[in-house]
Order: sequence, then structure tokens, then C-alpha cells
Amino acid sequence: MSFPTKLYIDPPSGWKYGFPKPAPDNFREMSQTQLNQWFIENGFPETELNRFKYGMPFRVIEGDYE
Repeated sequence: MSFPTKLYIDPPSGWKYGFPKPAPDNFREMSQTQLNQWFIENGFPETELNRFKYGMPFRVIEGDYE
């Protein structure tokens, strides 16, 4: 039996702000602006986000953190 895998987003130093957090279902289709807004809405400081000129790098983790 196969179970659906959950995806989580983990930005740099994300542990300080409660990450990794479940990825939105449509995160692959989100623009950089939409991703930035999602990070801010989920507790990542805008000042930290603005340090990255071309968009913040993040990793996607498969698993179950909940």
C-alpha cells in the first residue's frame, strides 16, 4: 500500500521561525512574489527574505513532520 508523501518547505535558518512547514499544494506554480508572500505569512521575516537578490533558496523535504 502506498501513502501520499507530504512535502515541506525549509528555508535557510528556517528552524528559527518554525520551519519546515507544509508546502502549499501549488507551490511549484507560484511566482517568486507569491512564494515571498507565503514565506512572510508563515512567519519568515521580510528582512531576512530581502537579503536574497534573486529569490530565497529553500529545500523541499518529503516526509511527515507532523
